[in-house]
Amino acid sequence: MDCELVRDYRKAYEYKQEYDNSMLWLQGLYVYKAMEAQRPGWAFYGKKAPKPSAYEEKPIAITKQLQQKYAAERTKMMARQFREKLHRKNQNLNKSSEEGGKHGEHQG
Repeated sequence: MDCELVRDYRKAYEYKQEYDNSMLWLQGLYVYKAMEAQRPGWAFYGKKAPKPSAYEEKPIAITKQLQQKYAAERTKMMARQFREKLHRKNQNLNKSSEEGGKHGEHQG
């Protein structure tokens, strides 16, 4: 028996698990959306309708590879948000220093 064959079967099994997990996630999303559409009808016991909890944006990572992929995506997103925030802060600082220079000029 070839050792490579065992590795290939394991990889195929992981792909199958990932696919099944994605299909179950999608099914759950459909059920959630259907229940969410009916939620206002459930709010008979209070003054305000309860706020629904957020549904997962992605399937749950069940393989190490998917966990690493999600972690890399989160890191990239956080870095992008940090750069955008830093850029806005720099723009505000530049704007305030330009305004300060204009208002602080001696006219005479």
